[in-house]
Amino acid sequence: MEIEIISRECIKPSSPTPHHLRTYKISLVDQFGAPSLVSNVLFYPLIQATSVSISNRSQVLKQSLSKTLTLYYPIAGRFIDNLSIDCNDDGLCYTVARLNCGLHDYLKQPDHISKLPKFVPGEIICCETTPGGNVVMIQETMFACGGFAIGIVTPHHVFDATSLIVFLKAWATMIREGVAIPPDFSSSFLFPQNPKFPNDVMSSIIPSQIYGRDGNFIFRRFMFEGSAVSNLKSKAASSGVRNPTRVEVVLAYLFRCVMSALKAKYGAQKSILMSIAVNLRLRVVPPLPKTSVGCLVLLVPVLIGEETDLCSFVGRVRESVSTINGDFVKSLQGARGLQRFLEFAAKTRESYSKALSDGAEFIVFNSWCNAGMYDVDFGWGKPIWFPTIPLGIRGSVISLLDARMGNGIEAWVTLEEEIMYAVEHDEELLSLASVNPSPLGIDSLTSNL
Repeated sequence: MEIEIISRECIKPSSPTPHHLRTYKISLVDQFGAPSLVSNVLFYPLIQATSVSISNRSQVLKQSLSKTLTLYYPIAGRFIDNLSIDCNDDGLCYTVARLNCGLHDYLKQPDHISKLPKFVPGEIICCETTPGGNVVMIQETMFACGGFAIGIVTPHHVFDATSLIVFLKAWATMIREGVAIPPDFSSSFLFPQNPKFPNDVMSSIIPSQIYGRDGNFIFRRFMFEGSAVSNLKSKAASSGVRNPTRVEVVLAYLFRCVMSALKAKYGAQKSILMSIAVNLRLRVVPPLPKTSVGCLVLLVPVLIGEETDLCSFVGRVRESVSTINGDFVKSLQGARGLQRFLEFAAKTRESYSKALSDGAEFIVFNSWCNAGMYDVDFGWGKPIWFPTIPLGIRGSVISLLDARMGNGIEAWVTLEEEIMYAVEHDEELLSLASVNPSPLGIDSLTSNL
């Protein structure tokens, strides 16, 4: 599968950024995130009933992006260093490419996952940001059938999942309505950055557990339809869990499968240390708006040392996450913010180090559910698929995403080969979820691809 690059250009804001906004500084919380570039892709089928022709689509995308960049001015600038951006309006790198096959032909290929990097600028999956480098890069890829893909590369310590989806929605709304809700940059003032923050406070642990593990790690997708998720929620409620969420019950079930596989491999129950990403927006008092820009998440460790039922698991997770409350978040603000943050980081690092030295299995968990990724409609319909890009992972990772239809959940899981073999052959799991389902098997949109 070869992609032909048609053009590359810098899309600049439609109006200049005011001088007093020339330098954008990330927040203290953002400093906790890894200064790396990560990629995502949205796939759109051809929808016949649109007011814009395929030949004009690229121009409309660029023009609306230029207007959107007047609101999201930092991403049209260049990195000064990992802490700040020169909002110089040099422009966002925008690539237009063409593929000589249809969207249906691509998605039905058995190895379509391995080819996802083709749809992002420079085939970037995960790399470090560099001084003078682009903040955000976008690639528009046109399929022979008229469908298209939008691949976007963003800095993780500037744009978390929420920020990314809100930006994409603003860009899409600008096309449909000519205006968009401005982003909120208040986190940089609530949590002022501190250059004394040590860059390696957590960096040696998390990346080494995601990209540096020994062994052969393989990836699988598990699709839980809405009816299966509802069934799991009913079971959780009957077992004593109050108001179980979709994310909690699916994670708990996958976790049970992994624990069972580990026990079978080692002959005894092995402890699992799970790192959970917690969104701070709703935990600030008063809550920050969803439009808040930044990597406003903290990683919380959850150690489970014995086989546990669903109720106990959910309770353990809720207890750990509850420590990131309004009082804690408030303590990160102001003059003592750095000290409090370093205390939290040191305690977290100690928890990780001790559990790992004791032989615990490490799993990174994050959720994109309820972010609204399938609501990003540029005027030509909603995306048929919004995959993460799991390539290059050498560690245990569970990511949960909304399924495109209904209230289902798509679980993207990377595990050590022997553990994955046991998980993907778990008969009860197979009764609830399908393994590596085709993105085409969702609904009648297939006929338009």
